Amino acid sequence: MPELVDLDPARQQEIIDLEKAQEGKDYFALLGLDPGAPIEDVKQAFVDFALRYHPDRYAGMNLGSFRARIERIFRRVLEAHTVLSNPEKREAYLRTHPKLRTAPAPVSAVPDEPLPGDEERRSERQERLSRHPYLARTHRLTELMARSKASIAKGDFEQAYAALNQVVSLDPKNREASALLADVRKKHDEQRAKQEMQRGLDLEKQQDLPKAMESFRKASSLDPHNAEAAFRAAKLAKALGMDWNEVRIHAQRAVDMAPDTVAYRLLLVHVFLEGKAGNMAKRHLEAVLKLDPKNVEATALLRKSRWPF
Repeated sequence: MPELVDLDPARQQEIIDLEKAQEGKDYFALLGLDPGAPIEDVKQAFVDFALRYHPDRYAGMNLGSFRARIERIFRRVLEAHTVLSNPEKREAYLRTHPKLRTAPAPVSAVPDEPLPGDEERRSERQERLSRHPYLARTHRLTELMARSKASIAKGDFEQAYAALNQVVSLDPKNREASALLADVRKKHDEQRAKQEMQRGLDLEKQQDLPKAMESFRKASSLDPHNAEAAFRAAKLAKALGMDWNEVRIHAQRAVDMAPDTVAYRLLLVHVFLEGKAGNMAKRHLEAVLKLDPKNVEATALLRKSRWPF
């Protein structure tokens, strides 16, 4: 007996039959495609399927047990689409299902002419997407994720960062995008830090010290673990007579990141001496002499300041 839900008996039977028919099918078959169908066909098949079976189409309806059935049906097809529309996941799937891989079509020396109706189908697809905002959004998210992963593979973290930012703004609950964004943000900052570091070195050679200092400061901000960037920012800021506290912050960061580097500690000593922080200067001079007992500069500074060691 048909269940008392907001679906006519024929529709109920269609859903029951479809759920049963899905069992054991490969991803191509779930989408109603031949083995090896191209990614473009996969995307189109998913759009067509979602128009009829996306759970959002049944919002507010009394579905009873059919709600779970529809969600299972759609989840299987969504998984098939996710794998087959992603080149890396698709290749991994085909490696484990080699019979689904079709032989490549022979390449013609003459570019293929568009088939009759291709342009009409493209226009129809765009029209469908415009009529269904959810599908347009899903399609956009899929494209952005694919673009971001391709950019990551090429080491173009700037483009990947931009694409993932769009994904997260469109879909804040997308865990994969959020995790990728955190990793890409770090790599993007490290990449930019290296660029700013090199720019600073070039500007320093050209004696453009204010701009060089700014580049070193940016590099240190983008990559707080870059001790050399912090050291050079402090050194130039001091030479340019900039704010004492800013000089101290950069010099201290360099020492914190590389405490065994004598040059970093000596710079910090000079900063503390200028700031009348004698006890702090003495502590770092002692650290220098532990690292390098014969360091002439540290010994001279201790004597000049009449500190016993």
